[in-house]
Amino acid sequence: MTRILTEAETITKLPDFHWTLERYHAAIAAGVFSDDDKVELLFGKIVPTSPIGVLHGKAVKHLARYFIERFPQENYTIGVQDPVTLVDDSEPKPDLFVAQGPLVNYDHHPHPEDLLLVVEVSDSTLLRDRTAKKFSYAVAGVVEYWIVTVYEKQVERFTDPRPAEGTYTKQEIIKAGETFTSLHLGNFTVDDLLVASA
Repeated sequence: MTRILTEAETITKLPDFHWTLERYHAAIAAGVFSDDDKVELLFGKIVPTSPIGVLHGKAVKHLARYFIERFPQENYTIGVQDPVTLVDDSEPKPDLFVAQGPLVNYDHHPHPEDLLLVVEVSDSTLLRDRTAKKFSYAVAGVVEYWIVTVYEKQVERFTDPRPAEGTYTKQEIIKAGETFTSLHLGNFTVDDLLVASA
């Protein structure tokens, strides 16, 4: 049994297969991945997305409705749990994004230069959103990234990306009742972004 465990540990340390964006897209087109496969591509690795809990789903629906009502479709494209194509073979599916220009402009997933805002809604996903997701958006140069936290009821806002370092130089926490100004999208009140308590 010890030998089997040792062999298994050796196998887990072997290099992982690296998925390029081209190979990933080809696999999707060939039907290897379907809508039922909840995965995304991060730095060449196919990783599962977290299951969507009731509060998370409710918060995403609330945000989607708010953004769609606020930003006219002739000027903006709003994506809800749709892919964005970044650098370094990454294609995450943020909970919400705002891209400049109407949907008719996009025969591809939005690229970093298209994105005005990327938002992740966090409950059990908070650690990943603060680490791997933030890193991927910073490396790609996404200009503004928010984490809307379900339990803390606040917005963690990141701007001024430093791609070479994989981080943002400006980070702030905006709490319930407070107002802030987005780089490109105007003023927001945190309470408008949160699902009202029953």
